[in-house]
Amino acid sequence: MTQIILHLGAHRTASTHVQGVLQKNQALLAAAGIAAPSQEAVKIALTKPLGTRIPALRAGFRQLHTNAKTVVISDENLLGFLNSIFIHGQFYPDTAMRMAQLRAMLPVDPQKIIIAIRPYESFFASAYGRWLAPDRPVLPRATLAKQVLGLARGWGEVLAEVAAAFPNSVLLVKEYSPDPRFGPAVLNAILGPLAQQLVYNPGFRWNRSMSARQTTLYEQAVAAGDAEQADEIRSWRRFKQPPLLEGFWDAPTRAALQARYATDRAAIRERFPAFVSAKAFEEQDAG
Repeated sequence: MTQIILHLGAHRTASTHVQGVLQKNQALLAAAGIAAPSQEAVKIALTKPLGTRIPALRAGFRQLHTNAKTVVISDENLLGFLNSIFIHGQFYPDTAMRMAQLRAMLPVDPQKIIIAIRPYESFFASAYGRWLAPDRPVLPRATLAKQVLGLARGWGEVLAEVAAAFPNSVLLVKEYSPDPRFGPAVLNAILGPLAQQLVYNPGFRWNRSMSARQTTLYEQAVAAGDAEQADEIRSWRRFKQPPLLEGFWDAPTRAALQARYATDRAAIRERFPAFVSAKAFEEQDAG
């Protein structure tokens, strides 16, 4: 019987890095009886059909064309779309519906599900930096702060909806950190001891966030209609740049986001025992 391991991101938690390593090691995984379809293949087979009416719900998984004993499915967009935060002012509003549909599309429930969460102050700043584009409006920082502080949902609701959709699966929750050990820790949660054999590309950099200064300059270029300059700014490396959050939020907004996350984090830790703090990498275990 097929065994499924589901990696749901979330966005801005090194998902691209994880997917890149899985793709780089496809031969090694195949030798161990594990298939890791590309994110593009997962999007076509599973992610895009979510929210639409398709003739046969189980057809999605079959489109992955794999007979492997274990299949690793990784796509953060299965949870929903990051842009909903800034377009509709909602935080993963369709997770419950999407997870119910996804469950119907899979031949079996996942053995385990891995999700990483991130502190709100850096998550929203990082998400906004990725959302900014020449064809999208710049949000004044006060407007952005009001929007994120007004979100009714948070990580707790998202995790609860995933758990409700897959009650028979083990849900592993990890807290994101920019520490370079985070990517290997997530892969260890996905693959267990086999993760120690993976080959990493030392030059690979996942979609790192723009610094606060970068974001400000990017906003100015977008507002001025200079798409070429905006693209150049986004491509800058973070080398010798100020930290992501230095000057991004005003003090009251930052304090409110930190307080909200501390409250949600405490509730998550109580509800989901398999929660791993970002400061406890040495204690992480695939289980």
